[in-house]
Amino acid sequence: MTQQVRDPLAQATERGGPIERVAQEQAPPLRIADGAGAFFRGIGFVVATPRVWPYAWVPVLVLLTLTTLLATLGLWGSWHLVSAIISGSSGWAEAGRWLVEVLVAGVVLVVSLLLGFAFAQPLSGFALEAISEKQELELGGIKRESPPFRENFFRSLAVNLIGLAVGLPLFAILTTIELFAPPAAIVTFPLKFVVSALLLAWDLLDYPLGLRRVDVPARLAFFKRNFWGLFVFGAFGAIILLVPGLGLLLLPFGVAGATRLVMKARV
Repeated sequence: MTQQVRDPLAQATERGGPIERVAQEQAPPLRIADGAGAFFRGIGFVVATPRVWPYAWVPVLVLLTLTTLLATLGLWGSWHLVSAIISGSSGWAEAGRWLVEVLVAGVVLVVSLLLGFAFAQPLSGFALEAISEKQELELGGIKRESPPFRENFFRSLAVNLIGLAVGLPLFAILTTIELFAPPAAIVTFPLKFVVSALLLAWDLLDYPLGLRRVDVPARLAFFKRNFWGLFVFGAFGAIILLVPGLGLLLLPFGVAGATRLVMKARV
């Protein structure tokens, strides 16, 4: 009696087979509401969980130190540069110098914050990793093995430098347009906000994705698939940066929120 041998590939594609089960397990793309909800629930988790407060203060202090130093140097340098380029004692020259200085100062402050985030993350990596881990455990996730400090540091630094390599040239182009055509600021300012939001989302996702050993190509695919949810998440972060004082808390708040997004996406 001959036994029928079934094709393993055909068997896998049958209803209820492995391929269908994998497809069912893949979460739908993150929605706009997911991005907003994760951000505010991340804030709620950090505020309502005293055991993460010591970890939350580490990136705050590192970010405050770096941003203050970078902004001070940047504002000092930009003032002297603009004064050297736009000279003259007439009223028009003075008004033009102040206008350009205000525009450049705004860019300096934004870039100082972005650079502060880029370097505060690897320098306070152990604390942000702890916040992400505790948020995941709170949501019923598993305890993951932490990467070695050196691997964690250089991975975080590389991910953030990739974001800056894309974002800073865009800021430079938009600022140049503003300098030569100030009325264009009505368009360039919202575009800067969009760039800031995307960079923040990219940065804040680093720790939950890093704990899962997700490489850069997979991160780009994740970002593409969940673009709108991640953009809204980053947009709320960019708004928080505009509130004096609250911007310093964005790293612990954002990492907790990013962990919620990664878990919802079933990464």
